[in-house]
Amino acid sequence: MEFFFFLDVYADRQLIDYYILSFRLGNLKSVHLKEWSGKSYIVGIKDWDRFKKTTYDIVLYELGDEIERFDDIETAFREGYKIAYKEASRRGARKILPAIGYGNPPVEVVERFFPVELEFDRFPDDIDAFLEEIVRNTPKEVTKRGIEDDEISF
Repeated sequence: MEFFFFLDVYADRQLIDYYILSFRLGNLKSVHLKEWSGKSYIVGIKDWDRFKKTTYDIVLYELGDEIERFDDIETAFREGYKIAYKEASRRGARKILPAIGYGNPPVEVVERFFPVELEFDRFPDDIDAFLEEIVRNTPKEVTKRGIEDDEISF
């Protein structure tokens, strides 16, 4: 089955979304899949060794044009992220971070291959408790909005 990952990075607040790593996977037992908008996405790797052994036809694209073919998925991730990171650096970004989400590699893969050490907060396990805590700790003045004279109320 064919899959892809967007190797997107943020150069400060600008998204650099030029690079796509496409590959075929011979064994779906090595990954966690989720379906979204009719497509299957890899959201986790259960067995890294099995995953890397069963990937083939690995191609790195830039804006839809083939850059390079690889025999090894690890080398492809390293090269892809290195190229994306260099592009972000070239723009003078002070903070360069990988994009995380559907279509991007799982966090554990990003941590393994991103060219610099990462520090970012993990998504909370209990989103409802997390949001309740935000609401509880947000001052009422911030959440209250009055209607100004020149605004139209709906």
